[in-house]
Formats: sequence, C-alpha cells, structure tokens
Amino acid sequence: MENHGFLFEIVLLLTAAIVAVVVFQRLRVSPMLGYLAAGMVIGPSALSLVTDVETIGVIGELGVVMLLFTIGLELSFRRLKLMRWEVFGLGGAQFLITGLIVAGAAWGLGATPKAAFVIGAGLALSSTAIVLQLLSERGEVATRLGRVGFSVLLLQDLAVVPLLAVVPILGGAAREPDWTQIGLAVGKAALALTLIMVAGRLVLQPIYRTVARDHGHEIFIALTLLAVLGTGWATEQAGLSLTLGAFLAGLLLAETEFRHQIEADIKPFQGLLMGLFFMAIGMQVDLGAAARNWWLVGSLTLALIGLKAGILFLLCRVLIHQPVLLSLRIGMILAQGGEFGFILIGSAALIGLIPEPVKQVCLVVISLSMIATPFLAMAGKWLSDRFERFTPVGLAALEQDNIDLAHHVVIAGFGRVGRIVARLLEARRLPYVAIDNNAANVRDGRARGLPVYFGQAAQRELLWSVGVDRASAVVVTMGEARAALELVAMLKHRLPELPIIARARDSDHARDLLDLGADIAVPETLEASLVLGAAALRSHDIGEGDIEAALNALRADRDFLLTSDRALTSPAPAAPPPAAPAVPDRPPASDADLPLPPADALRAGTARTGK
Repeated sequence: MENHGFLFEIVLLLTAAIVAVVVFQRLRVSPMLGYLAAGMVIGPSALSLVTDVETIGVIGELGVVMLLFTIGLELSFRRLKLMRWEVFGLGGAQFLITGLIVAGAAWGLGATPKAAFVIGAGLALSSTAIVLQLLSERGEVATRLGRVGFSVLLLQDLAVVPLLAVVPILGGAAREPDWTQIGLAVGKAALALTLIMVAGRLVLQPIYRTVARDHGHEIFIALTLLAVLGTGWATEQAGLSLTLGAFLAGLLLAETEFRHQIEADIKPFQGLLMGLFFMAIGMQVDLGAAARNWWLVGSLTLALIGLKAGILFLLCRVLIHQPVLLSLRIGMILAQGGEFGFILIGSAALIGLIPEPVKQVCLVVISLSMIATPFLAMAGKWLSDRFERFTPVGLAALEQDNIDLAHHVVIAGFGRVGRIVARLLEARRLPYVAIDNNAANVRDGRARGLPVYFGQAAQRELLWSVGVDRASAVVVTMGEARAALELVAMLKHRLPELPIIARARDSDHARDLLDLGADIAVPETLEASLVLGAAALRSHDIGEGDIEAALNALRADRDFLLTSDRALTSPAPAAPPPAAPAVPDRPPASDADLPLPPADALRAGTARTGK
C-alpha cells in the first residue's frame, strides 16, 4: 500500500505539473514558475496532497545536476577568454557587491557571520533557468541583452561550485570560519578538477567515438547519463558535490564533435527534473508563515529586487558602458533570486547553520522575486520600446557585442534583399551581422531582436567592430552602386582572402564589381530570367535534370551573363572596357525601387574567373 501511495503522489505531481505549465504558457509566463506554483498548491502548507517532499526533492536535485552539465556544455576556454571582462568583471562585481550588502544587512539584523555569508551568497544569485527561458522565448539570446545577461549568470553558476563545497565546512562547531579548512577544500577541488579533466580527455572522448560509430542512439544516451552521474559520483567520493562533477563532465564534452547531440539528448531529462526540483521547492514554502508575515516578506522582496536591479544598472553603465535603457533592462531581468539560492540556503539550514524561520523567509523572498521576473522583463521591454530613440551604436559597445563572433556573415545593407539573405542564414542557424544606413530598416530589425546596426558599411572602423576580419563572407546588398563598389574595393584591399558576394544593378555594375575583387556578382534580372526560362522548359515536359544542367551552363558562362541584359537592345557589341576600370559615376539607386531576387540568388551568382 505504501508503494501504491507513492505512485499516487507521482500521478498527482505529473497532473499538477501539466495543468500548471499549460496555464502559465497560455499566460506567456515561464513554465518554471508554473512548477513552483503547482508545488505550493499541492504541498503540505496548502492542500497537502503530496507529503513525501524529501524523496521528491532528492529526485528534483538531479535537475540541477543536469542544468550544471548543460552549462558546462555551453562553456569553453575560448568562450571564457572572449567574454572574460563581462563574465569576471561585470559578473564578479555584481556577485561580490550584492553578496556583501545582503550579508551585511543580515548580520545587522542578528544573523551569525557564517549564516550572513550564506544568505548573502544565496540571494546574490539569479535564476539561470528562468532568465534563459525568457530570453529564448523572446528571441533575445543573441542580442546584447542576452549576451550580458548570460555573462552574469555564467559567473554566478561558476561561483556555485566552490560555494557548495564551502557550506558544509561552515557548518562546523567553530564560531568563526576555519580558513585553513576552506583553503584545503578549495585545493582539493582544484586537484579533483585536474585529475578528472585529464582522465576525461584520455577516456571519455575515445569511448564516445566508439559508441557513436558502432552502436545505436539509445547506448549514446545511456553513455551521456553515465558520464554525468559517474563523474558526479567521483567528485562526491572526493568530498565534493555531485553538481561539481556534472559541471566537469559538461566541460569535458564541450569542445567535442558530440556536444550538440548530447545537448539535444539531455534536454528532456533536464526539463522534467528541473520541473520536479521547482515543485519540491514550492512544497517547502510555508504559505501560512508567509501570509502571517506578508509585510516582512513583501518588503524584503522589493528590497532585494531594487538592490540587485540598481547594482546591475550602475555596473553596466560604469564597467561596460552600456546605454541607459539596456542597462535598466539587464538589471530588471536579473533582479530575482535563483534556484541555487534555494540549494545553498536549504543546505545551510539542514546542518543547522541557518534557523528554520530564517530559511522560510529566504525561500519565500526568492520565490516571490522569481514570480515577479516575467513582469519585470515585460516592464523593461515596454520602457525600452516607449522611450528608446534611434541613435548610432558606439564602436566600443558594438565591438563588445560581437567579440565572440567568428565564421559569421556580414550583410552590408538590410533592405529587402538583405532581409532575404538573413532569413536564409537564420533557417540554417548560421550567425550573421547586418549593417544599414537606413534608420527605419535598423529599427525594424532591432525590434525583432536581430543583430542589425546603423552605419555606413564602407566605414572601416565599423566593419572591424562587427568582426569582418573573422567573418566567413561578406554579402553586399546595398542599393547604392557607387557605395557597393567602394566597399568591395576596400575589403579586397584590406582582406584579400575574404569571400565577397555582391548584388549588382545590371551587367555593367556586375562587371565592375568583379573587376574590383568581388567573388560573385549577381545582376538583379539574372535569376528571375532563369526561373522564367526553367518554367518554359518544364512546359515542354523536359526533365528536371536537363533543366538544371541548362541553367548551370548559363550560370557558368560569365561573358553571356554579363551581356545578356543588353543583348536585345544593343545591335553591336559594346566597346571593350578600359584596362583599369574606375568607379562608375551612376546615380545611387533606392533600395525600394530595385526588384527583389529569389531566395537562391546567392547560388546563382556569376563567379569571378579563377574562383
């Protein structure tokens, strides 16, 4: 009967989770908050439908293990190096300043130094799960907001690793922290990190290659679970935390060719287990005590949100020189407490470091701040949309925004043609950055969270700020013929190996672009003519293979393509071009007046001789 009772509680958990997530998704609120609310409702302090909170909590903690594993997968030493100032500068300053202020306030209210340390560290953390979910839902992960937010969260998640190792030591009998023991624990962690990293590189990657080559997908998933739990067990045997092992396992696999498949396989486990974790946390919240002390928890929640938002706002302005509205949005979206705060404060209470009433107040404050996060994010977005006026982006901020971009495409011009190119790249999840001197085009792109910036694409400093020297190609879609020629000439002079794909007004413009160094130049009438010709061939029941061969033959005929749009109007051959073509003095064409090429125009371009 006891087993059947536990099974019934599992059924209740799943039912409550499904109902809560559906309701919260309809309200466009993070599902994690739905799990938290469901746990509060069915837990001991409300309906008491589920009473075995401890067992559910143990299972739910595996969600945190999986979360740290995926964080490790997202991390690499190269990425850390490129983001070092935002991660260790901004993120480190936020964690230290917030933690010290909260710890000082807790100490002043009567907490012991050890308890104040844990409370300060726990409340300084933000919710990685909720913030990343919100950014993903809004399509803002790749924006400056997403980049800075991820940097702060990454530092906090890294800080959790030593904090989880230190909390058990602080629970000793000594009144003051034993810094010798803390130093030994940190040294032990460093040694374990080194040994596991070496062993993982020697053993884990070869095993993955063997399994991926010779065995099925199920064994691949099983190997991933074994890597996570096995590494966690190893760190636990060394006296460290299970979560540290999971993080190390992710770090070991981050730079392998299996990273993306592993991440896809682990996502369902992580989502479900994180849901159980949040439900277990919700069950631990004493709603009765929160109701009796509503003024206290309400005041502390507002104080925490205001403190964290204010600190982040100031640090973003001072340390990384972000605009006012963006700094405000960063502060508002990271102002909540986090899931690791639950774990730190709960662990400290379990060993008697923090009294139970104080733990309950902290849990309620963190929960309320997390519930407020979607509304804070919406308020920040509303303020940004209402008060932001178009201004050129500073080169320093632009360079920081794109510092980790590599092998991306730079699109010069974000009119109709540039947007088509961007959509093709997005469909294949390929990174790109676009530059346009039309304020309306930039404003529309930024409103949709796209990496579009205002400026003259031919300005060398602007191009280097978006990483053109690290790009895989530049696509020139500008409507102004002279500007396109100047850009191609400058790029070919500065970066002779960089592939340049250009849109041309006509065959003369295409010839000039090729002579100046473009690898591919696409006359605007070219692909439309080929599509019409292909349709005519199909009307005669000619096979697709023969049609494609005919089209490819025309595309390969450089001389034909460069003169085809003048063949019917020019009775005599055109005079040969001068030996050193100058930039033609044509009036600039408006992008709105130019025909839109089809989606596969990039494939249809005229290749420069020798390419």
